[in-house]
Amino acid sequence: MIEGIQTAETAMRPKMLRMDIIANNLANVSTTGFKKDELFVRMLNDSAAAQADPAGDVDGLQITQGIDFTEGSLRQTGNPLDVAIQGRGFFVVDTPDGERYTRSGSFSLSPAGNLITGDGSQVEGSGGPIRFPDMSRVQRADVSITESGEVMIDKETIGKIRVVDFADTSVLTKESATVFAAPAGTPLIEGPASGSTLKQGFLEESNVDPVHEMIAMTELQRSFDTDQKVLQALDDSVSKSLEVGKV
Repeated sequence: MIEGIQTAETAMRPKMLRMDIIANNLANVSTTGFKKDELFVRMLNDSAAAQADPAGDVDGLQITQGIDFTEGSLRQTGNPLDVAIQGRGFFVVDTPDGERYTRSGSFSLSPAGNLITGDGSQVEGSGGPIRFPDMSRVQRADVSITESGEVMIDKETIGKIRVVDFADTSVLTKESATVFAAPAGTPLIEGPASGSTLKQGFLEESNVDPVHEMIAMTELQRSFDTDQKVLQALDDSVSKSLEVGKV
């Protein structure tokens, strides 16, 4: 019976982690450029490997968390500083911790005229930071961003938005809802991937399907409730066995 309790507990722990991930996905349904998280659980046949594997959070199971980089739908905003990547690729932003990568193209201008993200990070250009030289001119000028990322004021190019890609996006980790980091030394593929373009006046929406996530949460909750009942029944059986032993 003790073994049964351990088995039931082992089955419940990945479900608790999965529930947390689903809740976070649902909380970011409306977050521009958000990529949903996923949980992968693999049963290890070799018990020695299970104990030695640092990713195995539960005895006999290997639990890893991944990111689904499926492209979200594009929503037209009409804002000339909103940009979406249609296809593969990431915008490069400069942060206090170094270069980071994002799919969220909700940009604006700092008081100094620098193109920045919602959290104030500098948007990198292929030749350095992108800066609008005359803020007063921006208010009355025609600001355009081409499909290749060139930023222009009245057809005068002032910079080009830097877009990079990775051969293997699984190396990326989340630092916030929409900002990703890559391990030091990870090779970058400069420029939009073949077939990828930038769309001015659009934003990429979250790739979370709320209906799918809600269904998964409901099924998971039912399964978790069943595990709890099994665990409670086993615990009651152990308690009764101990009472009999005392008699």
